[in-house]
Amino acid sequence: MSKVESVEVQSNIDRRTCSRIKPMQVLVLGLCRTGTLSTWVALQQLGYETYHMTSILQNPKDAYMWHDALRAKYQGGKPFTRKEWDQLLGHVEAVTDFPAAVFVEELTQAYPDAKVVLTLRDVDAWYTSMQHTIMKQTYSTLATVMGWIDPELFGEGNQMCRTGFDGLFDGDFENNGKKAFNEHYDLVRRVVPADNLLEWKPQDGWEPLCKFLGKPVPTSPFPKANDKEVFQKKSSTVVRSTMLRFARKLTMYSAGFATLGILATYGFRAYARYQSLRS
Repeated sequence: MSKVESVEVQSNIDRRTCSRIKPMQVLVLGLCRTGTLSTWVALQQLGYETYHMTSILQNPKDAYMWHDALRAKYQGGKPFTRKEWDQLLGHVEAVTDFPAAVFVEELTQAYPDAKVVLTLRDVDAWYTSMQHTIMKQTYSTLATVMGWIDPELFGEGNQMCRTGFDGLFDGDFENNGKKAFNEHYDLVRRVVPADNLLEWKPQDGWEPLCKFLGKPVPTSPFPKANDKEVFQKKSSTVVRSTMLRFARKLTMYSAGFATLGILATYGFRAYARYQSLRS
């Protein structure tokens, strides 16, 4: 797994202190499990600094700001303006995957000059894939426990995902998933002018994507990422990293308690000697 695809923590940046330093050029608004990771890798090969759900794992503080955006969208909070989007996404030129993809109207209004790509997949295949991967993992008992033991680096991100999926699927993926998928794609087609929209599958390869974006076609094969085996490998890495951080905390706390115990023992002995000298 390359560094760019890594799910390991790499930075600790508070995006609310940031602003836009690069123009937003590409919005990939297909839902997760439609080839968004392959698209992420491909866009970076084309020279775009690109944001993906993996980017949140690399900089976990992003989850707090995304959670604010999702609460605003689905729970009646204050909607993000161009200012907040520039803070959160000002360091990238393209976005793909959840959570960015659910902000169709918000991002197209904030960045009207950006080209829009809609990654496609058969709804039944997408539904099955989501059931067996993202939905199963996000709402698992293991994810809940990991959130308890690592609330800052894992827990907030997991709660952010639950808020987003509960909003997108009206709290019931099993019964509403396919309907929400179709409504999302219909929304993109209504909002985005046809001449600024590419409906595309990663299986279509470089040519239609590069033609749409005005980029030369690479000589390398189109990247293939995030099949079931890769997804499981990434998930295992996240679990292992969380458990290692928890183990380090326990070690630190244990060492601290041991030090306090030693100091208390020596303090008690010193006090006892002092009392004996006074008597």
